[in-house]
Amino acid sequence: MKNLKEWLETKTKIIENLEDALKFGVDVPKGILLFGMPGFGKSLLAKVTAKKWNYPLLRLDMGMVLGPYVGQSEENIRKAIKIAEAIAPCVLWIDEIEKGFSGVSSDGGGSSDVIKRIFGTFLTWMQEKTSPVFVVATANDISQMPPEFLRKGRFDELFFFDLPSEESIGEILKIHLKKRGKEKWFEPLKGFKSKLIGYSGADIEALVKELVELAFIAEIDKREFDPVKTFEKIHKGFKPFSVTNKKAVEEI
Repeated sequence: MKNLKEWLETKTKIIENLEDALKFGVDVPKGILLFGMPGFGKSLLAKVTAKKWNYPLLRLDMGMVLGPYVGQSEENIRKAIKIAEAIAPCVLWIDEIEKGFSGVSSDGGGSSDVIKRIFGTFLTWMQEKTSPVFVVATANDISQMPPEFLRKGRFDELFFFDLPSEESIGEILKIHLKKRGKEKWFEPLKGFKSKLIGYSGADIEALVKELVELAFIAEIDKREFDPVKTFEKIHKGFKPFSVTNKKAVEEI
């Protein structure tokens, strides 16, 4: 995330001075592919990018592109591209892109042929587009994606979202406590940072949500509430994503 934020800062300077950048010979930023396990902040990054650049955010649902009639799916992807280019400059967010193109590497006909044609249309557009449509594609697993999709020229850069470091865990914990007006709990709870290694951002948020719920119930019942002891209890009974899906995480 730190590397990605630094990379986006560079692109922000180009976006803010796009006309001058184009005259200078700089290419319009094409997009990025973010991959890693669910709950690591990939989708959030698409929203943040659009807000930072003050661009409209469009979400392309690949499931809605596929139609039941002959030629409908190909027409749908062309329409989606035209809409994005008409609204440009914008950020086009494609969530879990590997699921939309899941049949592209398989042999056989039927729906697989349709997906291959959609994939070909999208690939050509990514390569040739000159309009300022910045694509933010997210994927949980890119091992099934064909190599031509991942080569330079389609996307400006690929970023892998790993499990957060101990320092990042502290930042994530503080953000979710602050969001719920409980920032004062951060100091007594920051000792848990090392115990939360292997937890995703979504896991940490789930712990904080449960902690705040229990604090609210204690207030209704007029009971004493100790955030540290309660957090310890919640933590002991919680299984993070990296434990419940250990094999998948190791493979990624």
